[in-house]
Amino acid sequence: MTKKKFLIIEDNEDFRSSLALEFEDKGFEVIPIESINQIPKTNIDYAIVDLRLKNDNGIKCVEQIQQNSPNCRIVMLTGYPSLATAVKAIKKGAINYLAKPANMQQLEKALFEEEFIETENKKNTNATFIPLAPSLARHEREYIEYILSECNGNITSAAKRLGLHRQSLQRKLKKYPPKS
Repeated sequence: MTKKKFLIIEDNEDFRSSLALEFEDKGFEVIPIESINQIPKTNIDYAIVDLRLKNDNGIKCVEQIQQNSPNCRIVMLTGYPSLATAVKAIKKGAINYLAKPANMQQLEKALFEEEFIETENKKNTNATFIPLAPSLARHEREYIEYILSECNGNITSAAKRLGLHRQSLQRKLKKYPPKS
């Protein structure tokens, strides 16, 4: 019986190594890499992909994995979550999108449980759950990130589309993302 192949694309070497050890202990053949150029042309069963890599974009990695392995279950992992990138990652083929820090239990649920989102939603339906609208600052930040992703990360083009000076946009991006 052959081991299932598990691809980890993460530019942080320590995090990549610890994830690789965890999944090797669970019986997977793990392929830990740090860039899109290293993605193998073989069939992959599971993948964890970081959104922001040193010189690459994790969404492009998802596209390439999907070309080689259309049945691969991919989870996008990011330290900078936004609605725009979550939607884009899911449209390109990721089955889930998690914010860092994510623990092993969350990663396993996102990767292996077929109806992860539905079960999480069912848990919340019994509680008195009142969804809070995102703050105006959070909405603005997500829109800026969406436009920036549409401009392939080009600050000047994004600033023009947003009607801002390039320096103003850079100042907004340097601020920490709003909490809610």
